[in-house]
Amino acid sequence: MSDKKRTVGFVGVGNIGTPMVLSLLRAGIDVLVRDLRKDQAAECLAAGARFAESNEALVAECDVIGIAVVNDKQLTGLFRAEGGLLNLARPGTTLIVHSTVLPATIKDLGKDVDAKGLKMIDAQVSGGDLRAREGDLAIMAGGDAADIEANRDYFDALSRRTEHMGPRGSGAGTKIAIQMMTFGNWMAAIECMRLARALGLEEKRLADFANDTTGYSWVSQVWGNYDRLLHTHPLAGTDDLFRMFDKDLFNAVLVARENGVSLPITSLSSQVMEQAMRERIELSADRYAQPSLAQAKSA
Repeated sequence: MSDKKRTVGFVGVGNIGTPMVLSLLRAGIDVLVRDLRKDQAAECLAAGARFAESNEALVAECDVIGIAVVNDKQLTGLFRAEGGLLNLARPGTTLIVHSTVLPATIKDLGKDVDAKGLKMIDAQVSGGDLRAREGDLAIMAGGDAADIEANRDYFDALSRRTEHMGPRGSGAGTKIAIQMMTFGNWMAAIECMRLARALGLEEKRLADFANDTTGYSWVSQVWGNYDRLLHTHPLAGTDDLFRMFDKDLFNAVLVARENGVSLPITSLSSQVMEQAMRERIELSADRYAQPSLAQAKSA
């Protein structure tokens, strides 16, 4: 029996991709990473990952490739552009999509995947960058159950729980529903904290107390986590940061329209989210701002 490490590819080593790669490495999996910017992969490379200089180099070694690009446009480009994965990957290669995208995007790309003799799992993740760093994510997977089981070591390295939700697109649909719960709760909590400050209450103390009341939620349990992320995310300081967050609620509204479902609270939340995020950035600047990072981005 060979003791050679299994090699998997991973495209997109940003805020969530980097800690996912670190968890794969910690599980003893050899990881070949791909990103448009090699410097973005510095932490992964320091931990033992290798860098693929091109998509050709990636597919030459890997028959399983994880993908954590930002949005539908990037995912579609990665698959369909000249020199994209659909044209380069060998038949039988499994593409595991972690990007938060529309179910329709997954289903549409799935037609091309099938035509090329490839496999695809839409395996969206929840838990954030800190849990990703611990290999403690929750993964909602859509696709063939046999493909998921064949990559159990990959999913076990990343998650506390990987759940098969149904056919392709089910993972993406589940993620939209989870984001509605999470960000809807966050928007409500932000309004709660506005009132609390006006009444002279300290935010963290209120959040801690809420955890022993009917107001308990993941948002109250980790209060301050999003404040941290708004300052430390790779997109911090750019308008792309706001699109990174509010696209999930906007996607929920799009899917709801397609299915004749009314989502008035989610619709409103998607419109006010950027304003709320800017408020939190300002309120938490003294604690989380990184002057050196801000100076580098303005240089």
